[in-house]
Amino acid sequence: MSTYLLEIGTEELPAKFAETIVNQFKSLIEFDLNKNFIKYEKVFCSTTPRRIVLMIFGIIDKGEDKIEFRKGPKAESAFNNGSPTNAAKGFAKSLNIGIEDLQIKNTDKGDFVFGEKIEKGQLAKDLLSIIVPKVLKSLQGQRFMKWGFGNFKFSRPIRWIVSLYNSDLLDFSLKDIDNDLEIGNISRGHRLFKNKISIIHPDSYISLLEDSGVIVKRDVRKEFILNQIKNTSNKLALYPDLPDPLINELTDLVEFPNLILGEFDKSFLSLPAEVLCTVMKSHQRYIPLFKVNENINKLQLSSENILSTKFLCVSNGLSAASALIQRGNENVLRARFADAKFFIASDKKFSCEERNLKIKNISFMKGLGSLSDRVNRIEFISEQIFNQIKDNDINLPEILQAARLSKHDLCSEIVYEFPELQGVMGGKYLKNEGYSENISLAVSEHYLPRFNKDDLPSTKYGSITSISDKFETIISLFISGKRPSGSSDPYALRRNLNGIIQIAWNFNFDIKFDVLVSESLDFWKENINETSFNYEDVSNEILEFIKQRVLSYLEEISIKKDIINSIYNSKLIQKSKLLEIYDLKNRISTINNIKSNENHISIINIISRYSKLAGKGNLDTNIYFSENIIKPNLFEKISENEVLNLIKKIEILISKSNWKYNELIDLFVNHLDILNDLFDINKGVMIMSEDLSIRENRLNLISLIRNYSLLLCDFTLLNS
Repeated sequence: MSTYLLEIGTEELPAKFAETIVNQFKSLIEFDLNKNFIKYEKVFCSTTPRRIVLMIFGIIDKGEDKIEFRKGPKAESAFNNGSPTNAAKGFAKSLNIGIEDLQIKNTDKGDFVFGEKIEKGQLAKDLLSIIVPKVLKSLQGQRFMKWGFGNFKFSRPIRWIVSLYNSDLLDFSLKDIDNDLEIGNISRGHRLFKNKISIIHPDSYISLLEDSGVIVKRDVRKEFILNQIKNTSNKLALYPDLPDPLINELTDLVEFPNLILGEFDKSFLSLPAEVLCTVMKSHQRYIPLFKVNENINKLQLSSENILSTKFLCVSNGLSAASALIQRGNENVLRARFADAKFFIASDKKFSCEERNLKIKNISFMKGLGSLSDRVNRIEFISEQIFNQIKDNDINLPEILQAARLSKHDLCSEIVYEFPELQGVMGGKYLKNEGYSENISLAVSEHYLPRFNKDDLPSTKYGSITSISDKFETIISLFISGKRPSGSSDPYALRRNLNGIIQIAWNFNFDIKFDVLVSESLDFWKENINETSFNYEDVSNEILEFIKQRVLSYLEEISIKKDIINSIYNSKLIQKSKLLEIYDLKNRISTINNIKSNENHISIINIISRYSKLAGKGNLDTNIYFSENIIKPNLFEKISENEVLNLIKKIEILISKSNWKYNELIDLFVNHLDILNDLFDINKGVMIMSEDLSIRENRLNLISLIRNYSLLLCDFTLLNS
């Protein structure tokens, strides 16, 4: 068995491309290997900042022969008195076999001539010389470029290629690439080693590169970095702030990691931890070190007792230059921190209210007024949500003040320089000026969640402000005609709505979105004169948008499909109910309880039987009371009276304003025998009686049970 090595040597690759190309390259190569019947044991793919590496292990040198049994002409057309006709000769020639190798077989349509077509297996080496350039051309990424005199495009200029099949050079042709590029067995080590490496065999490749300052395997390099950080931070009794995106980026920025410990002046601890960490992580790719391993106070304006003055830097330089690299990084950090300190000092010269006045001069979007107009709309939505959820723990004036001041920090110098700190700095400035924690934290957290699996706001105040902010964006952009379509969503409306749904779900907010959409569109129509829109069309589009995102969220949190279908695919459930998150959560919880009940099959089956039979009647699904519908004088069996008694109990339950779904199901469960008795051979009755009056009465009886069940879901769509 053989081994193949391909190394694409490049200028420094973007870290994001280096991370994503691994799986893309590996899957494309595996697909083509399998397609061409090349047998192999394993495909390995990795990247460093200056190279993409592919290794294929355990290659069978020659592919298996492909044998295909083909059907030809009818036997009577192929042979005349035992002699082959032109049809037989032509068929044999097409298969590249002799006449004597043809076989006659009987089929459903008579006797036919058959023959074997043998396609000889090709040499793996020959096939790889075709597959590799094809795959290289099909790799995808952002901002591919040309270089030199060729038209070939890649993420960064290709400077060398190593292509070895065992110890032999495997040459191939890359069309349109710069003529200076040679394919051979010469690789390069770490940029600072400045040496060329002659690769004799793929088996020695990884060790040779490591001797020249390159850890080829990405996962090994990542683990090496993590261990260095862990050991150093443990010695210092500090806690590294190392999110997954940062460690992945660091892995793809270095070929041989060298961890450097730096330190900044303690005077900068007067700045918020978020500011210092943003500079270190996002701008410089350093690793902040915390004194405490717990959530910090989001409203604290200094990082004393929170952050250490020490930080870690992963360098790609030689260890001999560590001291010089350390000083250079400390100098860069000092300058960035000094800038941040100046911005915050400048911001403190103005109050939050003064900054908030400036948002009148910032345009939000054409036809939608200024940022101040947007804040007024956020305020309006906040009040509508407050009125809907009726939570005594929430104070309306504080909700409105949080909404009104939510965007003041957009006029601050620190946010102008560090946009990712919007909201965060707004909350800190408010708290520093004596505003309540409810208001300050609401402003600080109202952008949450910013991405998938991000934290949600920690308070109800922050949650309402966040929903209002995101909902205002959705309404405004739908009115402006900037709806998401297909995979295009430039204004992140899907992400905004996902955040709204997550917050409503986790905080049990009883928000009726159809009402909120209607109230919002009325307010927009009264207050926006520059933009006209079709009220009904926009309303329907937003409601359908909400419905689809709720469905996606339910699938994301692994709600079973039959439960979703029983609620959403029923034509009999009120559509407005499908847009109430709190109600939907209670429905799903109740259905799950039914399914966990030891009698769940009996419950689902009997309600489904009632529902299916009710379809033969004429009773509307929105009728819930038996008066003038059921005529007890037409009853013939006790079982009918017992079902009516159950109906009376349900009528009492649903007449209450705060009845719950589980109470309805408890009535069904506790009267399961009564529901079954109606169909019992001895106790029950024939629903489809020949007497039309009795038949209608019985159908109405079971239709009412069906209607009650539809208050929860369509039981006929549940898997029993």
